[in-house]
Amino acid sequence: MSYDLLSVPDGYRTEVALVVAPYVDAVFLNHLATKLKPGRFCLLVDDGIQLEALSKIHDCQRKGLKIEIRVARAVGLMHMKAFYFEFVRKEAPRRRKRRLLFGSANATNAAFSGGINAELVAESELKINEDSEIAAYFSDVLSTFDSPEEQSVPGLSTWMSQLPFIRFPALRSARPGELPSGFDAWLQQGMLAAQYRNAPQFATLSIQLKKSLPQDLVARIFARSSFTEKGERNVVRYSYLNGPDTQEAEAAESEQPRWKSRLAVWTHLGDWISNDCHRKRSKIMTSKAFAARNRNISRILENGCDEKWIESRIEQLLARLNQVWRELEAAGVAPEQYIEGWNGKVNPTSYRLRFLKKLDQDLQLARDGDFKSRYVNGYEFPAMPRFRQDTIAWEAFVRSWCESIAVETAKNRTLSLVAKRIKDVMKYLQKDLSELSWSEIAELLRQNWEAEWEGEGISLGDWIVGYHESLGVEFKF
Repeated sequence: MSYDLLSVPDGYRTEVALVVAPYVDAVFLNHLATKLKPGRFCLLVDDGIQLEALSKIHDCQRKGLKIEIRVARAVGLMHMKAFYFEFVRKEAPRRRKRRLLFGSANATNAAFSGGINAELVAESELKINEDSEIAAYFSDVLSTFDSPEEQSVPGLSTWMSQLPFIRFPALRSARPGELPSGFDAWLQQGMLAAQYRNAPQFATLSIQLKKSLPQDLVARIFARSSFTEKGERNVVRYSYLNGPDTQEAEAAESEQPRWKSRLAVWTHLGDWISNDCHRKRSKIMTSKAFAARNRNISRILENGCDEKWIESRIEQLLARLNQVWRELEAAGVAPEQYIEGWNGKVNPTSYRLRFLKKLDQDLQLARDGDFKSRYVNGYEFPAMPRFRQDTIAWEAFVRSWCESIAVETAKNRTLSLVAKRIKDVMKYLQKDLSELSWSEIAELLRQNWEAEWEGEGISLGDWIVGYHESLGVEFKF
């Protein structure tokens, strides 16, 4: 694959370029605009497009890229990948040529750069008479860009003049709004709340012992001097900042924050939250140890280059190791089995060097804005994987999501705001949610997502989408 496919016939100019694809990026759009210089540039993309990706396209518009955008709506993923061009001869007689590219390539740099994805693309010059139905299909798609309302385009199955029988999907075209248009698109645009697992390593020195700790007096001796086991039994952890902040940061690691109980839905991929919810409520989506971890970062930045402070931390570490050494000797256990020794005592040089190396690593991390955000907040929020085209995998995700909703609504006092909103909708539809299977829940949401809530001026889907807003509004059934 190559951008060379995007070419203009000699003596012609590009009047129209229409790109239809589920995935798109700004690099490709700018390449196409530069090579073809279309008089009109239209993009029809799946309505499940991530808002961040859509925002990047809008950024291109603000920077001068003249492109019109519509979203295509289908039950699942709008998966067609087609590139339709109309060229007009520059001089008389004014002839028109139509070209269609279609295949596996998305409207992305990865598909067209020639050095990343391996794609299959068919190219066809459409004939005026023999391929008039195909030209009419794309004309119908283009006409939707002239309407402020949602428009439907019927499907088409026909023979091409030079190629085998080809099928184009029926679709609906709409202007991109702030919110997704269907249940599946809403789920796809969501995020996963992933706990940042590296947090316990910060400001903590891991000391590899010469021998694994037995689960008896020896382990208790280490623990009394603040050397704790976590994971492998031949490694102990020592939080060199000490104090209540360190204890609070560690204690909160396994606790479920209240915002997750209220705003997230458990799935087999992790805790799901809506994109809109994350954008508007991200400030509260933090670990319970947020304040303590912030102070830990500040202490490292303030003291990490202070020789006096560094020496005090080293002295404290060595004092605690020596305390362990003495207690092991008193218990009749040879300390050298576990700790590096020198002349019958703890080897200070070995542990000094380990501490200095760890402090330098932590100081670099504390200066890293990305790490600080993940460590202090305690969570990362990756976008949902784009796999709606994999029907089996997608339905497995929908199943786990709907089953979680069923579990939450069965509770006497659920904290889940999503479950409460869906329970409202099912009550409006006169359905007993406790009697519905996961597939029935999914089907009802898909069928009624855009249905109007009579007398309230919103759709049923809008009511669910706004789950993270105030609960001050209540509907009467």
